[in-house]
Amino acid sequence: MVPNRTPTRGRPLSSAPRSPVRRFGQWAIILAAVAGVYAYAESGQRSPLLGKPAPELNLWVVAGGEQGQPPKRLGLSDLRDRVTVLEFWASWCGACQRTTPMLNELSAEFANDGVSFFAVNVEPSTESAVVAAHESIGAAFPTLHDRSGQVHQAYAVRALPTVVVIGRDGLISYSSSGMPSQSRLRKEISAAID
Repeated sequence: MVPNRTPTRGRPLSSAPRSPVRRFGQWAIILAAVAGVYAYAESGQRSPLLGKPAPELNLWVVAGGEQGQPPKRLGLSDLRDRVTVLEFWASWCGACQRTTPMLNELSAEFANDGVSFFAVNVEPSTESAVVAAHESIGAAFPTLHDRSGQVHQAYAVRALPTVVVIGRDGLISYSSSGMPSQSRLRKEISAAID
């Protein structure tokens, strides 16, 4: 019996196996692409505010505050001499929902190191909607509400989630758009503490 040598999708069938060099080249391209994506994710998008004083914020703590206490406004001046981690998020953001458990873990890890974590909801929705969203994602740290959008504009937030680390000196030491790497964020928080 003669093998069928009918072209498939415009190419003739070949009985010769692919050369090892060609297979290696294909794998090298795939690995280089994966490494490039990883390097981009690790670097985060470079914020124009890195190394600059963090813009002031003055927002209401709408969820996750002290139990039994009336809502209060929070500003960066209230957090002097502390490292502050801000996560800008929205209820519709799937990556934000996946970032919250990681931030909960880091919040617990750095609880005794003078680090404060805050979620900053950027939706122009009602306070009750933000509270419900905060509870549904299981945030273990307070949520502030940037209903007007002024704060996330001041922090040059281009994508959600965006995580910002502010050092004890009030300067922005790290900013990452998209889901951050937990190991990279841990490293950046540790560096801000020292």
